[in-house]
Amino acid sequence: MPPESSTRSEPPPEGQQILQGLVKTVTYRDPATLFTVLRLAPEEDSCVPPEGSLFHSERVTAVGRTAEEPDGARVRLIGRWGHHPRHGERFEFDLLELLPPVDRRGLERYLASKAFPGIGPTLAGRIVETLGEATLERIAADPSCLAGIRGLSSEVASELARRVREQQAVHRAYAYLHGLGLGPLQSRAVLSKLGGRAREIIEEDPYQLQRVPGLGFRLADRVALGLGFPEDDPRRLRAALLHVMESAANDGQSLLPLGEAQSRTRRELRSSVDEEAFGSAALALAQSGEIVFDRSFLPEEAPPNDPKAALYLPWLHASEVGLTREILRLALEETPPLATAEDLARGERAGGIELHPDQRRAVLALLSAPVGLLTGGPGVGKTTIVRMIANLAQAAGARLKLASPTGRAAKRLAEATGRPASTIHRLLRYDPETGGFSQGSDRPLHADLVVIDEISMLDVVLAYNLARAIETGSRLILVGDPDQLPSVGPGNVLSDLLTSGCIPVARLRRIYRQERGSLIIENAHRVLSGELPTLPPRGAKDADFYYFPCEDPARTADLLVDVVTQRIPETFGFDWTRDVQVIAPMYRGECGVDLLNERLREAQGIGGREVVRGDRVWRLGDRVIQTKNDYEREVFNGDMGRITRISEEGEVTVSFPEQEVVYSGAAIADLQPAFAITVHRSQGGEFPCVVIPLVNQHAVMLRRNLFYTAITRARRLVVLVGSRRAMALAVRNAERGQRESLLAARLQRAFGAE
Repeated sequence: MPPESSTRSEPPPEGQQILQGLVKTVTYRDPATLFTVLRLAPEEDSCVPPEGSLFHSERVTAVGRTAEEPDGARVRLIGRWGHHPRHGERFEFDLLELLPPVDRRGLERYLASKAFPGIGPTLAGRIVETLGEATLERIAADPSCLAGIRGLSSEVASELARRVREQQAVHRAYAYLHGLGLGPLQSRAVLSKLGGRAREIIEEDPYQLQRVPGLGFRLADRVALGLGFPEDDPRRLRAALLHVMESAANDGQSLLPLGEAQSRTRRELRSSVDEEAFGSAALALAQSGEIVFDRSFLPEEAPPNDPKAALYLPWLHASEVGLTREILRLALEETPPLATAEDLARGERAGGIELHPDQRRAVLALLSAPVGLLTGGPGVGKTTIVRMIANLAQAAGARLKLASPTGRAAKRLAEATGRPASTIHRLLRYDPETGGFSQGSDRPLHADLVVIDEISMLDVVLAYNLARAIETGSRLILVGDPDQLPSVGPGNVLSDLLTSGCIPVARLRRIYRQERGSLIIENAHRVLSGELPTLPPRGAKDADFYYFPCEDPARTADLLVDVVTQRIPETFGFDWTRDVQVIAPMYRGECGVDLLNERLREAQGIGGREVVRGDRVWRLGDRVIQTKNDYEREVFNGDMGRITRISEEGEVTVSFPEQEVVYSGAAIADLQPAFAITVHRSQGGEFPCVVIPLVNQHAVMLRRNLFYTAITRARRLVVLVGSRRAMALAVRNAERGQRESLLAARLQRAFGAE
């Protein structure tokens, strides 16, 4: 319902205008971004169109984002005139305000709009005729005023009254939130989380806004200080500490030592933080269950606020402690070997291969241990070992489950073993509604052997949920490369398992693919050793590793596009739009993912229909990557495809290798352009050809393990383009970024106690 006040006379911000009128049609509305296209009849003298425009006073197109539902309403728009090359003159608004109808005809139009189902033009006319120009106020104050209106059933009348009151509260809330400086998407998120009492909750404690997804501490703090809350308010300190803990988790930390948490909180607040006040804030959050104060690894005589005390978010503490418990449960179970040396010899003969003695020892050790680790870099035969393990397990009659953290890695595992493999989320039957898993301790997996590949990407939460779903007596084999990038999520699972020394480890070190002349494998290991890559002789066309030097970032981008679209196809015969993957350290800059995606899309030269979603334009022929697991559509994080169709309604069809999937509305936000992707996004994947830009602009991300990970994504060809200095920095910088975790210490304590 429009607000009760009449039109306001405040002037618009400098450089903007006011357009006021009646919304005739909402021609488009994206529920995800709130981008809205309106056709409205402007009120007389409400704005002045730009000189020389083709503006028609009867109907005006207006575009912008709004959380309000303006169909049939009278509105005030604040914005500016703009011109679209296809759609012509339009008013681009930054703010939409609902206004009360000015006459009975306006009231009738409003009541007959989509906002009030069951009320058509005829019934709307009767309601206004009966109740007059105060119709909306009378309905909100006393719904019984609708009784006796011909054709209006009691059910429709009750629903009308409910919607009038509901919209009145919603519109007032949106106006209040706008006054606090919140945008349309933020306002909608607040009302979704806090409900009709949003204003009351915010005025009592603005830091409740921090709990709204997408808002966070800094916005809540700005609102609180704007409302006059003092800087030393204890709620501010608690909110800042909680923000610091959540930020640390987003950076991969399982915990923060108390002293580090205090330092980060001080930096966040840009002021000194009294140690006693900070300790009180931490204790208050611990008492309310919002953090866990873990002193279990401190000596008994340590002071209460010892800076080495560990602070956890509850779900991370439960995952770390739980993973320790579940690994101990599995590891202590005695299980007979699944294969003997004779079985392995038969398997080698059947497969027509001859394993190295180190590989034989690895296979037999892993099939004998209840929990085991298989590690090693590229070219050392991990895939061969996993395939042999799967063959022998099946020959022994064992029930086998294979999985990886991402869909792309799962497909590689299935191809390598010739057996079905899934994502861990699918294996555990993830429920998107609850955010949990159907498989767990009370409903374990029915398997004798579970093999998980690419565990460098396994965070502590997913590792815990996996371990608790494995039956006592089942075997668990974890496979990964400890030199790859760590998981995006919190924890350092592979490194901690290795550091603990509690789990049997089969380490493969002998390189086999290098013996066949692969510079990719040789250079991956050289990078790990802190050495620059070996390059082929000048003019060589039969190598698998090349470098094109260029020091200037802008010229590097030009050269990279030429290398990708011209030189590689001409020399090696690759279809660059399908087989060549650009992998960059960062999104920003001339050689960042965002601009390279734009340039490579243009180089592809495919035109046709486009669809705009928020700030992103999707076009026919775009190469895209799925960024979330979608179990209804059966597409998963890391799946890559191409846009093959865009409908007039804006639906996007993506062709993946196994199927076509249609995206509409908010689902399109699950896609990202994929001519170029980040190194983190490439994890678990393998591509025929990888091209890597190296520029000094990306210095903050040029690290040895990141460079190594990018190189090892290539199956047949690696091409480096860029600065020698940037390459040297990437090789020299062995900094991994310390991840705070107590998993290794917990495992050592648990196994040592037995």
